[in-house]
Amino acid sequence: MFKNLLFYSCLLGFLTTKAQVIPIEKIKFQQFYTLKDKSHVFIPLGNVAFADTIISFKEGNPKALPQYSNPQNAAGEPDYKKYLDTSYVSVGCKGQLVAQFKDNGFIDIEGPDLYFFEIGPSVEAFTVEISSDNKNWIMIGEVSGGKSSADIANANLPANKKDIYYYVRLTDLGSFCRGPTPGADIDAIATVGGVLKLNVSAHLLFDTDKAILKTSAINELERFIALISEIPKAKILVSGHTDSDASYDYNMKLGDKRARAVKKYLSEQLKDKGTYLINTKSFGETMPIASNKTTKGKQQNRRVEILVLPDKSFYIPPAKK
Repeated sequence: MFKNLLFYSCLLGFLTTKAQVIPIEKIKFQQFYTLKDKSHVFIPLGNVAFADTIISFKEGNPKALPQYSNPQNAAGEPDYKKYLDTSYVSVGCKGQLVAQFKDNGFIDIEGPDLYFFEIGPSVEAFTVEISSDNKNWIMIGEVSGGKSSADIANANLPANKKDIYYYVRLTDLGSFCRGPTPGADIDAIATVGGVLKLNVSAHLLFDTDKAILKTSAINELERFIALISEIPKAKILVSGHTDSDASYDYNMKLGDKRARAVKKYLSEQLKDKGTYLINTKSFGETMPIASNKTTKGKQQNRRVEILVLPDKSFYIPPAKK
């Protein structure tokens, strides 16, 4: 009984590890990453493209040795050096792992949309599912036989379905269940069809219940502008979010006004830096990211999100442009 409690306490500690979100100043787009066979893979969003945290982990049976069982080792950039170091997670035979992207999402582009840094002597088969909300899941298919990528197009979704996805669920298929690291060995998960997601708390931009940008907001938005300008052509969606105080209609209007204020500033500052189509949307109180029952949660929910969908040319490796 004590051993079981100790195991679940350790696992909870893993899953509550701080998300590996890259500071804006350290984001580097269009990077090549070296694979175990010394070949390279192009990741358009660079170091911001990787899953930030692991939100669910069900170890398989048999499971890997404890030193290879920390699920958070699958978050962030790849750092694998050699087999049997402890820089990755082995999910165990038929184990399952759910990863979340917080500062980016992914869409269906031409070719692969996700890349999996599966390491070890062989690529062990697993299925890939994706979700925009961690509730409704879409099966993409199987990764096996040396292939380490997944294409949303394999799901045969309707042509008008253009969702942005933020969650990936991997389930090992039990193709290799022996040794110290049974199941798929995952070092990192990256978006190829990446969409940049920038999030700023409303209190940094506006006074309470106001929609006029504060002077201090300019410095915050300038950081975003410097980054966005590295993507020379893109569609941008600015969305306003509130807590649940006040009425639904009031919050929708406040979210709309705040989104439009941010759009106006971005439009003025980006007009000479590239080609951008900027739209706004208010979600009001309908998409909380924390509880509205606490002061801290309410502050997290009062925010402006900026989604940057690069033009298809951004996804082409520089050498091929």
